[in-house]
Amino acid sequence: MTTTTTAGRFAHLAGQVRAEGYAHLPELGVSPAELAEARRLLDGLFDRFAELPADKAHDLGAGGDPQRPTVPEVLDCAALEPRLTKTAVWSAAHEVARAVLGPATYSTYDHAIYKPPGIGGQTSWHQDAGFDQVLDHGLAIWVPFQDTEVADGCMRYVPRSHLAGRLPHLVRAGAGGKQVFHLEVADEAAVDVPCAAGGVTMHDFYLVHGARGNVGQQTRRAWVIDFSTAPVHRRALRGAKRAMLGLRGQRR
Repeated sequence: MTTTTTAGRFAHLAGQVRAEGYAHLPELGVSPAELAEARRLLDGLFDRFAELPADKAHDLGAGGDPQRPTVPEVLDCAALEPRLTKTAVWSAAHEVARAVLGPATYSTYDHAIYKPPGIGGQTSWHQDAGFDQVLDHGLAIWVPFQDTEVADGCMRYVPRSHLAGRLPHLVRAGAGGKQVFHLEVADEAAVDVPCAAGGVTMHDFYLVHGARGNVGQQTRRAWVIDFSTAPVHRRALRGAKRAMLGLRGQRR
C-alpha cells in the first residue's frame, strides 16, 4: 500500500462529504494485487453462500433457492472471514474514514453484494439511516472490484440530501415478497458516480442514494464498510439493538 500521509491523500474528502454528502476517491492507494486479495477472500464467502448462517446470506433477487441465489448478499463479511481485516483495502478504507470522521472512527458493519448482469435490478432510493433507526451520523465506503460505469450500476447520489436529516420512507413489496423501504426521487436531482477498480465512493448515512440495474457485461462486485464515531458505551448498545431488531444490510 502507498505510504503517502493520510492528511495529504485524503484531506479534501471531509469537506466534500460535509457539503455534498458524498465523495469519489479515484485512487484508494492499494495495488491491483491487494485489491484482488480482498476480492479473493470475498469470492470464497460467495462460493460457500449456501453454507453460511441464514441470517448472513440473503438473496436480494426473486430466487428462492439458496444454492443458486440470483443477487447474493453476504452480511458481516469481516466476521465470517477475519482475514479481510488484514487486507490493504480494509486498512486504506479505515484511513479514509478517519480522515472524514475523525481519529476516533471505527468500523461498525460490512456487507458485500454481487449483482449479475441482466439480473441485478435497480437499488431503490433510500437513506441508510432512514429505515435503520440505530444508525447515527456515519460514513459508508463503497469498494468496487471492477470498473463500474453507469451501465454496470454505479452508485447514484442526491447531492446535499443529507442536510434534510432522516426522512420517512415508503414501503412496497419487492422481489419474492420482500419489503422494500424507499423514497421517491426525481431523476434529474441525482448524479451517477462511475468508479474504477482501485477507487471508492463514500456517503453520509443520511444521504439519499441508490443504483441503476446492471445492464452491463460483468457482475458488479462491491464491498461496503460502514464507519461511526460513537463512544465506547454506545457501541455495545448499537450492537444489542441491531441484534434485537434483526436489522439487515442495505442494498447498494
